[in-house]
Amino acid sequence: MKRPEILKIRRLLSQIDEYELDTPAGFHELTIQYIADNYNGAGPDWMPDNMRHVITWLLSCFEPAFLIHDMEFSASNRTAKGFIAANSRMWRNIRKIINYEYPLFNPLCWISRAKWYVRGCVTYEACKRFGWSAWTD
Repeated sequence: MKRPEILKIRRLLSQIDEYELDTPAGFHELTIQYIADNYNGAGPDWMPDNMRHVITWLLSCFEPAFLIHDMEFSASNRTAKGFIAANSRMWRNIRKIINYEYPLFNPLCWISRAKWYVRGCVTYEACKRFGWSAWTD
């Protein structure tokens, strides 16, 4: 995937603040350029760009959580504890986004909420099961 434009990074950072997503220590000190250089959307670096682009589009609701996740992976400490923490943070952030965009108290949102929740679960499980090589790379 082509490295994202600065405007897109700014939009995602704004959404991170709006959703009040959990970020690791030092996240807010990262430069826009560093983030742009290290963010590649959904999927590991070894995946073809066009495939990552499609997955990111399919999971676009979660893109702010993916940006945080990518920054954690770019600064990986290569430990199992760090890997679990990064994936757990992503799952918490995915749920925050779902709760913000599709509130439980609004019955009109329930079908969309369920759809995004399933997509979020699949994303989290895929990262847990297949992300170790990217974490240690």
